[in-house]
Amino acid sequence: MQAWLQQLLDTHGYTAITLLTMLINAFPPLPAESTLPVLAHIMSSGAMTPAPAIVAATLGLVLGTLPLYILGRWLDERQCMRFLARHGHWLALAPQDIERSSRRFGRYGALVVLFGRLIPGMRSLVSIPAGFHRMPLLPYLFYTTLGSCLWACCLVGGSHWLLQHTALSGSLWVVLVVLLAVIVLYVVRLWRHHRRTTNR
Repeated sequence: MQAWLQQLLDTHGYTAITLLTMLINAFPPLPAESTLPVLAHIMSSGAMTPAPAIVAATLGLVLGTLPLYILGRWLDERQCMRFLARHGHWLALAPQDIERSSRRFGRYGALVVLFGRLIPGMRSLVSIPAGFHRMPLLPYLFYTTLGSCLWACCLVGGSHWLLQHTALSGSLWVVLVVLLAVIVLYVVRLWRHHRRTTNR
């Protein structure tokens, strides 16, 4: 496993950045900040520079929003609430989460899509109300790309700082520990979401 992961990261550097950031955006329970050591390790495994890494991360973040945007376009708000009431526990999302994002979108529109990418807990959620409010695709992609680029600068900048100032960022064991921590955090969020919904 360790050798396979090392080879994967070494061989597919920028592609690995795109896939990783796409995954964290498409799957809301995954905290984007926890991927910093993983990104730092990827950047340490080859001759990478920050600018292409930012482009790769931005591409992944934008692609990761599209499934949630399409879900919002496919379902109207009422259908979306029913879907989350049945299946939202897998994403640690409740209908109330989408209601709050929908109110913000109705009030601020495109600004929510732009700046929501920088706010924990809103990065992925803003895509769904943008879909069922029928925000046109091209403006959606424009504002999403701008916001995602800002967030990608934070991710790559933080990873670069780790790479320069810590000795652990080049260790594959750190990557494995982070991945394990993400899994544990996801299980904890599922448990907390289940308790919150059953106690209502």
